[in-house]
Amino acid sequence: MFNDSYKYLLCLIVIAALSLPAPAQIRGYVIDLATNLPLPQVSVQYGQKQTATDNKGIFNLAEIKAGDTLRLSHVGYETLLWRVPAATGSFTIALQATYTTLNEVLITGMEADAPLLRVPAAVAVLSLRDLQRDNNVIIAPALNRIPGVLMQSGTLNTNKLIIRGIGSRSLFSTNKIRAYFNDIPLTTGDGETTLEDIDLGIVDRVEVIKGPSSSVYGAGLGGTLLLGASRSGFKQSQVGTEYMAGSFGLQRIVSHAQSGNERANIRLVHSYQQADGFRENSAYFRNLLSLHGQFYAGESTTVSLLANRIEVKAYIPSSIDEATFRNNPRAAAANWLALRGYEAYQKTLAGTSVEHRFGTRWELTGSLFIQQRTNDEPRPFNFLRESAQATGGRGKLQYKADNGNGLTFKALLGTEIYGEFYKWQTYRNAGGRQGAIISDNEEQRRYLNLFTQAEIIWKERTTLVAGLNLNQTNYDYTDLFRSGNRDLSGSRNFGAIFSPRLALNHAFADKQAVFASISHGFSPPTLAETLTPSGQINPDIRPETGMNYEIGWRGEWQNLHYDLSAYTMDIRNLLVARRTGDDAFVGINAGRTLHAGAEAALQYTLLKSRRQQPVLQVFANYSYSPYRFEDFKDLDADYSGNPLTGVPRHVLATGLDLQTDIGFYASLNLQAVGAMPMRDDNALQSDAYRVLNSRVGYRHTFWEHLALHLYGGCLNLTDERYASMILVNATGNVPRYYYPGAPRNFFGGLSVSWVW
Repeated sequence: MFNDSYKYLLCLIVIAALSLPAPAQIRGYVIDLATNLPLPQVSVQYGQKQTATDNKGIFNLAEIKAGDTLRLSHVGYETLLWRVPAATGSFTIALQATYTTLNEVLITGMEADAPLLRVPAAVAVLSLRDLQRDNNVIIAPALNRIPGVLMQSGTLNTNKLIIRGIGSRSLFSTNKIRAYFNDIPLTTGDGETTLEDIDLGIVDRVEVIKGPSSSVYGAGLGGTLLLGASRSGFKQSQVGTEYMAGSFGLQRIVSHAQSGNERANIRLVHSYQQADGFRENSAYFRNLLSLHGQFYAGESTTVSLLANRIEVKAYIPSSIDEATFRNNPRAAAANWLALRGYEAYQKTLAGTSVEHRFGTRWELTGSLFIQQRTNDEPRPFNFLRESAQATGGRGKLQYKADNGNGLTFKALLGTEIYGEFYKWQTYRNAGGRQGAIISDNEEQRRYLNLFTQAEIIWKERTTLVAGLNLNQTNYDYTDLFRSGNRDLSGSRNFGAIFSPRLALNHAFADKQAVFASISHGFSPPTLAETLTPSGQINPDIRPETGMNYEIGWRGEWQNLHYDLSAYTMDIRNLLVARRTGDDAFVGINAGRTLHAGAEAALQYTLLKSRRQQPVLQVFANYSYSPYRFEDFKDLDADYSGNPLTGVPRHVLATGLDLQTDIGFYASLNLQAVGAMPMRDDNALQSDAYRVLNSRVGYRHTFWEHLALHLYGGCLNLTDERYASMILVNATGNVPRYYYPGAPRNFFGGLSVSWVW
């Protein structure tokens, strides 16, 4: 009897013990939420126990139970309380960066995977806070606060990005500057980039690489923009919507659903935006749907998916002459107004990538993408109909070894392949409708980039980088119309272009570093620039090329953060678009330009909170750009020695930011732009201008679930009359150089989210 009772009691004890949570062996892989880079030296606390991640972002903890809570903290990141999952195993944990100091900004675009202080190149990073200083409608104001960068905005759908003078001669769009969204090219096969298509509601980080400083992204002359998709907070799910309204009929509605945990991070966004515009014939309508997802298989494999769909109808006021600009800047160009000209286009962008780490030394990344675009554009001189389909991929293999004595070696080998099939037809414009056909064309645009880079790091202080990019670009043009006996078809192959890069960075103190670099860049002509005035392929046109020499000094001293650089870039075979008609241009190589300048980015913290977070900061970013034509002859004119057209010599962006622990924030920022030549002969200059913008807001979460964000602001507070975009070398009896900037205007909005 006693023995039976004893056995029964023993069984109960065993069953009870088995029902208790078992000690778990946890292996954590800690990364930066925005960049996916591993975070070393993250503090991991559990009760009285404490450990830290190693140089690969990994930590191990034993004798903890499922359901226990770990506290992860790191300088420059939000502290995270993480509950141990029900099962043992390996988990990816992401920390949200605050990016309050220079040391904390991680750079991905140079394949450095390192803090900005250790990167030997001119790189700037825009965080989510930087992007939200304005009304979230367009990225131009945020980019214009970066020294050396100027984005001119004619309308919401007409923008031109200029980096260190490159792109200033473009007429209506951005070229010679590459852009990627989550490693998918936004730049077309002939070098044109449309940044305004990316809604700020789906972006939370932008890296700007100035000049030909990145071998791994094509060594473009102007530089490269890398845009990162917004992600859900870690261990958080959220649904919400935001409504904003403003002057000139502006309305914006953004709805989102998102969720993030150890295994996945998914975000779905819908954005609708419309505006009447302050000018005649400048109404704008845009719909966007975006899906972004990342899936983690432990610390070894990450799979990413991206899909964007955008539909735009944007009326075109075009540029105006000086008299109209001075007296009636709200007016549209008469010919565009009479026709009610517009562009209506649809774009689809989709891609997937896989990143896999083989042990501790090897990493392989591969991605595939597709793009599709259609557009109808009734114009005063014809009706344009175009379509394009593009496919491509990127792949890279990386190796990293640490000898244990402070020496780290990194190497990578990669490729990017891009192919685009572009078709366009022009018709007679029959009162805004498609009339008889005038031309019928198709074009194959292809390029291949092969790149390699080696990096040696000595004791986390000295970094030496050597890189090489090889580019092969060709165009195949087919004239399907063939008027009479004339066939304008032809091919253009520019041959292999080699672009080397050598750079050195040395940190001579914990928060001080200097760098120097030498790099080669190039910009192939667009297909339009390769055609002669008769429309045939010009075999003599050559790509622009340039060598860039740069030195820089960045660091922190007490509460001052600074980034200083000086550079000179000698560009040969300058490509010039010579206008031959209303919609006709021909490209020529006209000579050399010298781009020598200096840049300074300063940020000073005036006040910190008890948690040592910045409360009140002031910033000042300045660029000095005395660029000039070294040797420039066009027909019988000699412009050698003249300042470069379309670039101001002085640009200053300065401002004040307030961020409080209770959720209130405010921003006041000023952009001051100097005069710039509008003609190659320098006979006409634009006016210098100053634009003052402001924003205030309040964020708070009620009952741990309801997140509210109320904000409002004013753009162009002083009601400055200025030209927000210049059409250089405009022609005609009454040349139309000017796109006027908007007068004083207001905006306000409310965001409501449910978080769990």
